[in-house]
Amino acid sequence: MRRLALLALLLLAPAAQAADPSAQPDVAPVTVRREIGDAVLLRSWYTAWNGRMRTLLIAYPRTAASVPLLVTNHPAGMSMVCTDERSLAAARAGYALACVSGQGTATRAFSYGSAGQIADLARAPQVVQDRMPDVRVDPSRVFLVGSSMGGTEALLVALRYPQAYDRVIALDPITDLGRRWASLPLNRRPLLEAECGGTPAQQPLCYAVRSPLALVPTATALPRQLQLWYSPSDPVVGEPRQAPAFIAALAARRLPGGFVVRTGTWGHGSPWNRDLYAAALGLHPTG
Repeated sequence: MRRLALLALLLLAPAAQAADPSAQPDVAPVTVRREIGDAVLLRSWYTAWNGRMRTLLIAYPRTAASVPLLVTNHPAGMSMVCTDERSLAAARAGYALACVSGQGTATRAFSYGSAGQIADLARAPQVVQDRMPDVRVDPSRVFLVGSSMGGTEALLVALRYPQAYDRVIALDPITDLGRRWASLPLNRRPLLEAECGGTPAQQPLCYAVRSPLALVPTATALPRQLQLWYSPSDPVVGEPRQAPAFIAALAARRLPGGFVVRTGTWGHGSPWNRDLYAAALGLHPTG
């Protein structure tokens, strides 16, 4: 019996550890400001939906009176995607770039569309504005972009909070989370299961409310422009019941707002790494 108990503990230990490999302690509620030429870098914080203090990185042009704002939401497991170099380039191009570290229900960087995470993303523009009172965010040019899991969350923001952003860009988004669970590597499934408290068969409602495809029938509007980028050859989102199914369902609704689809032959997540989204947005002072 003792051997069986020990064996059970050994088997459960890796699963418990895998529940949140991205776990981090709260950051201090302090903003550190650095001026580098005409750019300002802020390492700041925000209070997530569950009270945790999470990192918020912001870069913006020091001399501008009003700027467009681009909020970024990372792929699964990546707590930050903004390097100093990328952030400074954004500020020098004339816009503010804000990176939100994220907070799911049971994990931090594997939030997979947690309702609290989506609400945090929807209010992020106001949080950013509060952190840079010397510069005004242009309310007509507030953008959200995310890739993979971040793309899924961008779609959820667009469907649930269509007024939160002027433009939303979802790169390679998963639109059916339950179906994605079945194709995830075995070591990644526990992270998604931790968020929903079980498998899709055990917790179908949780997977449905985190799936953009399932929310299309109840959506009432879209942002001024919603962009969905995907590669039909991408086995993650190109299969018929992921991006194509979402595109067809949303097109059939004819919701107020704009919807643009961009396709290509890139690998999963490649547009994020190449910064193509920034070029597509035309984010510069007169864009």
